[in-house]
Amino acid sequence: MPISQFHHTGVLVSDLDHSARFYIRALGAEWRNKPVVVEGEGAAAVFPGTPGLKFRFCYLGFPDGGALELMEFPEEPRPEWAELPAKGMLPHFGLLVDDVAAAAERVVAEGGRMLWPAPVDWGGAMVLYVADPDGNAMELFDQPLERIVEMTNDLFPDARP
Repeated sequence: MPISQFHHTGVLVSDLDHSARFYIRALGAEWRNKPVVVEGEGAAAVFPGTPGLKFRFCYLGFPDGGALELMEFPEEPRPEWAELPAKGMLPHFGLLVDDVAAAAERVVAEGGRMLWPAPVDWGGAMVLYVADPDGNAMELFDQPLERIVEMTNDLFPDARP
């Protein structure tokens, strides 16, 4: 069966409540479920290999679709990989916003930071990398994915499928 929709992306955060407020205030996310705690057998099934692990998670959605699953390990023990700091611009997720510069101002005002000094005009679309308070990278666009792909194929004709 073909994939019908990109469902969500999971984002590791250090303080789920703080991060949820960030995404709601800065980028217009909406609660899909409030934070819940998973421990015991449920936690071991999701993240095997770390006995005694406990995690919290919630889903935040966007009005026109797509969601983030915020995940926090509130106490020891944590998986070793959960201790690694976010670096650079990979991995990242892309978000469609009405105004890239205005969205970036909200990101910074709510505790995020700029990864590029300013938005860039990329073939008619404004693009900017920013990060949430935990350093998770996001790419902000003012054009939908279909337009970005079209512009990419115009810039790189050999990229057409």
